[in-house]
Amino acid sequence: MREDVDLVGMALFVRIVEEGSLSAAGRALGLPKATVSRRLALLEASIGAPLLARSTRALSLTDTGRRFFERVQPIVRDAEVARSEIRVANREPSGLLRISAPVALGQGVIAPKLIEFLERYPRVQADLHFSDERVNLIAEGFDLAIRIGELADSDLIGRRLADISIVPVAAPSYLAARGEPQTVRDLKQHVAVLTQKTGDHWTIGGVTIRMSWRISTGSMMVTRDAARGGLGIAQLPLFLVVEDTEAGRLVRVLPDHDLPKSALTALYPRSIVPSPALRTLLDTLPEWCG
Repeated sequence: MREDVDLVGMALFVRIVEEGSLSAAGRALGLPKATVSRRLALLEASIGAPLLARSTRALSLTDTGRRFFERVQPIVRDAEVARSEIRVANREPSGLLRISAPVALGQGVIAPKLIEFLERYPRVQADLHFSDERVNLIAEGFDLAIRIGELADSDLIGRRLADISIVPVAAPSYLAARGEPQTVRDLKQHVAVLTQKTGDHWTIGGVTIRMSWRISTGSMMVTRDAARGGLGIAQLPLFLVVEDTEAGRLVRVLPDHDLPKSALTALYPRSIVPSPALRTLLDTLPEWCG
């Protein structure tokens, strides 16, 4: 016959150890010291060994108590997180959401949809930060960041939203003056417009070329404007330049060659339990970005 596990006693034992005394644990839990002592004794009796060595001045773990604490503390923490997640999930979305996104994506896609989101959930507030510079979510207090490209921050949880097509484009005036590249290696004879200085290695059709560049803008929208102005060839998300290519302001370069797609990802700190507002937004974002 399987024995019952005293989960309440385990949680109480973990709190005693973390608080440093039976009295402190009782105050934290709103229980009399006598009740705490009695529940601890029942737990020790069920285990068959003392967990704490008591004296008039100090409380210390026995060897059994130390091993038991190391095993059950993560279980108690997981149970607390699970309870918190369920409580949070059952509440109406409300509160402040601080959101970071690239300028073009934020203004063109996120902001219009977020206005609809706020109309649907009147108790939610949104503080938007649109920048092509990558913010530090944890240090700067953001709830959510939407990013294009590779990710390396292990302190964040990522949810993939979509794959973004990246295309090289240039102004007709630039191509008329410099000639249109026919192969990837022809790009060595051309000049690039970059959004970031670190983005000078271009991989197209499985071939990587280090580009010479004229200007690094720090903004995808400025990169697009510089390409329109004939300063060079730029690699930009298709959604940002599709109207320009249709209108003839920009021309696709090497259109028969494939570029690796960039992931569009929503990120939030690993250390938090998502609020109902954040959870609802995360569930909605893939539809916006699809």
